[in-house]
Amino acid sequence: MFRSMSGFKAQYYYLTVYVISEFNEWRVLIYGPATTIHGTHQFSEAKAKEHAMAVARSYIHDQKHEELPVLPEMTWVPTGPEDWLVWG
Repeated sequence: MFRSMSGFKAQYYYLTVYVISEFNEWRVLIYGPATTIHGTHQFSEAKAKEHAMAVARSYIHDQKHEELPVLPEMTWVPTGPEDWLVWG
């Protein structure tokens, strides 16, 4: 089953970061080359964005040890009709 995402997306270097509204929670999803990260569910949009940025930073700088400057913020834009989730 396909459904359009309702929420926000941003880039943290080569990672695409989504915070998606699901009923009364926000889901955090991060995609990159050969990488899919599911963050923990959050109960507000602001907390979901904070969590998403923390996970993306941790992955790039702590896990992968990339020599990239830490970005102070991400630019969030609303998801659109081209953003889809697949649920079984």
